[in-house]
Amino acid sequence: MDSKKDASVGCGVKRKHQSISIKDKVELLQKLESGVSIRKLCDMYGIGSSTVYDIKKQREKLFKFYIDSGCKKQMSTRKTMKGVKSIEHDRVMKDWIQQRRRQGEELTSNMLMEQAKIFHRQLNLDYECDYSEGWLQRFKRRQGISLQKLSTEKRFAKHEGTVEYVQEFSKLITREYLTPEQVYNADETVLYWRCIPKGVLTREDKEEFERSREIITILGCSNAAGTHRCKPLVVGKSKCSTALKDTKEYPIIYRTNKNGNITTGITLEWLEKYFVPEARAHCTSVGLPEDCKILLILDNCSTHPKAELSQKNVFTLYLPPNCASHIQPQEQGILHCLKTEYRLLFMRHILDVVNTGRPLEKFMAEFNIDDLLYYIANAWQNLTTSTLKAGWHKLWPELMHDNPIEEKFGYNWTGFHLQKEKEVVDELLDYAENIAGDDAKCVAQKLNNENLSEWLSIDEISPIVYHNVDPDIVGVSLISGSNKGVEECKDKNEIDERFSIEKIINLLAEVITGLEQRNFMSEQELMSLYLIYEKLHVEKSKQL
Repeated sequence: MDSKKDASVGCGVKRKHQSISIKDKVELLQKLESGVSIRKLCDMYGIGSSTVYDIKKQREKLFKFYIDSGCKKQMSTRKTMKGVKSIEHDRVMKDWIQQRRRQGEELTSNMLMEQAKIFHRQLNLDYECDYSEGWLQRFKRRQGISLQKLSTEKRFAKHEGTVEYVQEFSKLITREYLTPEQVYNADETVLYWRCIPKGVLTREDKEEFERSREIITILGCSNAAGTHRCKPLVVGKSKCSTALKDTKEYPIIYRTNKNGNITTGITLEWLEKYFVPEARAHCTSVGLPEDCKILLILDNCSTHPKAELSQKNVFTLYLPPNCASHIQPQEQGILHCLKTEYRLLFMRHILDVVNTGRPLEKFMAEFNIDDLLYYIANAWQNLTTSTLKAGWHKLWPELMHDNPIEEKFGYNWTGFHLQKEKEVVDELLDYAENIAGDDAKCVAQKLNNENLSEWLSIDEISPIVYHNVDPDIVGVSLISGSNKGVEECKDKNEIDERFSIEKIINLLAEVITGLEQRNFMSEQELMSLYLIYEKLHVEKSKQL
């Protein structure tokens, strides 16, 4: 028996079970390959020979895991490559993080948690996870990832890089004889389009609309002179009515896919089919030669074409990843003003509707993608030339002379979009005070500076997370529609209905009303019914 015990130990000494870190395992393998004996390794790491053999069997996995971790320090404490509920979710998260880091972006905890929720939906995972701080810590330990904060030196270097790029950009403009009419910038942002201010609803399901995360992605594009804004491109999940699809006169471009994200195909379609002819027509209208150069500035978002576009004397310029967020015009307040203007129109409409005696919940349930598109189009048109021009204050500071915003705010260019917020809050509060209906007054009394200000910036915490998602990370099979992201409408005669659409809508409305009065329905289940309700209205509009 004693001899068997000794043999099982392997090195002749009985030891308690001991685990060593990933880093130690990698070092052990390196020493083993350099000729160090197993007996000596057992003594060095306090483990048995069977453990050494087990580590040797995992050689490839251990080396790959260690190399991919991105943080060797955490490998000193981590001991296992423990599995998770979804290996695929961890994989796409890790790939996404590596992609963002290669582009020089600084990641935060909130960004990772929000992105994890997006991938959870895109992968159609059949379990629930709140992706909290606790999950994030476990994920970081599991993958050996550290959210390294930029040091003072790195931040200073980033600032220096921005200054140098602005100087190079100025030289480019001079060298190519470009005017502000010829230079454009396009960028994307996310909008929680059905979200309303906190505290407005009193029903048990109020958070469904107060914190609705149903998103659309908006691409805005305008020139440096502020004299031309291209049709905004909106990408959502829901279909719009057939009457609005691909209508040349309609002041907005709408595309759909499963995730509501802009893809490379959609971007290419927008560039070739919309941007080039629109920009060319504008330049010609202001007296520039028909073949004048046009410059489109983009960031290095993964959904933007990798190769430079050179079509009909139209060129693209990509901002460096380390300074794009600091100087990109659309990101310096233009898109924020667009969303602020949208919410002004949205809330005024809510107050008007409630003032007529119509229940707020009913209006919210019926507010669909067609309504949204009209609001976005109007909000985009309502932006002033000064606002569109002011977004260029960092990249092209020479343009700011004779700008009315300069006279109002001096050289504090970071404040013009915040001032827009303040004006909208004041306007909504004044508007709310002047409505007459009792129900409308009840809603108006719940509006205040705090909840309106929070609401106006509700989707600003993670815009980059959503619009920089590369669909290829998740997999081509998860992207619906064609490579241009256009979802074709089904033939209305394709489905043989026993009930009319109108009858189904009325029945479902009653079901929703009844279920809202019960406590056993979750918020997710009720929202699923609301989504079905919206789809029915879209289907009904096709039959008109």
